Amino acid sequence: MEEAYNKLVEAKNNNVDNLVKWMKDANLIEKSEEAEEKARKLFEDVKDVKDVELAKFKQAVSTLAEEQKKSVEEFCKMLSVEGPKLLSAIQAGASAAATAGATAFKEAMK
Repeated sequence: MEEAYNKLVEAKNNNVDNLVKWMKDANLIEKSEEAEEKARKLFEDVKDVKDVELAKFKQAVSTLAEEQKKSVEEFCKMLSVEGPKLLSAIQAGASAAATAGATAFKEAMK
C-alpha cells in the first residue's frame, strides 16, 4: 500500500478525491454517495486536501477497518491490489488531458 501511495505523492495525486476513489475501488467503502461522503469526512482535518499525508491516510484506513470490524492488514492488502490500477487510470487521464490540450492549442493557433 505504501509503495502505491508514494507513487501518488510523486505524481502529486495524493489528494482526497483520489484517495477516496482508491478506497472505493478497493472495496473498503461501498460505491454509494453516502459511503463516499462518510469517507471524505475522515479527511476533514487535513492541512491540504490536495496533499494528504501518509499518516492521515493510514488513520482513515484504520478507522474504516475498525468500523467494519476488519483488520488494517486486510485493508492494506486490498489497497495494494488496487493501487497500480488507480495509478494507471490517473496517468491515462492525465495523458488524455494533455493530448486534448495540445490539440486545442494547435487548433487555436491556426
